[in-house]
Amino acid sequence: MRVIVRVPHRVCKRVLAVGLIFCAPLVAASQGTAVPTMSDVRAELVRLYEMNNEAYKRGDLAAVMRLRAPDFHSLTPDGQRRDRAAMEEYVQGFMNGIRKWNSMTLTIDSLHVVGDTAFAIVSQHLDRTALRPDNQAHHVETWVTQRETWVRHSGAWLMWRVDQLRNQRRLVDGKPG
Repeated sequence: MRVIVRVPHRVCKRVLAVGLIFCAPLVAASQGTAVPTMSDVRAELVRLYEMNNEAYKRGDLAAVMRLRAPDFHSLTPDGQRRDRAAMEEYVQGFMNGIRKWNSMTLTIDSLHVVGDTAFAIVSQHLDRTALRPDNQAHHVETWVTQRETWVRHSGAWLMWRVDQLRNQRRLVDGKPG
């Protein structure tokens, strides 16, 4: 005899989500995989962001890209998807224009972790001397808040996607530009 119980779809989704939340640590433990705590993930991402900043300061494109997943991509505010190759080209062009870093500040505003995926909302402020279209070096400051999604790949956290860019602002020699 089979018993079929019909429940609303949203109830099923909630039950499934709760089941996944409670069962994931048990599955990981049974496979010998340590389940990272939120503070462990935050500390690791802070370390990785520091490595990323240092790589940018050195102009080390390979080091920046080593922190990215093989299928890394970004979604721009206008809806375009930039794959890993396009992002690598973008980062190289950005680095080529930097003459001097004044400061790089990145703050993790919020962090949500689900299994091997971490969703970080970050605020970024970059202050630098950089070439502009007039081929002259200018003082440039930019701000952005964005979501950066990290995935654990072979035990290491790698940036998988950047999206939801907002609060973008740029000053060139102290003026909007």
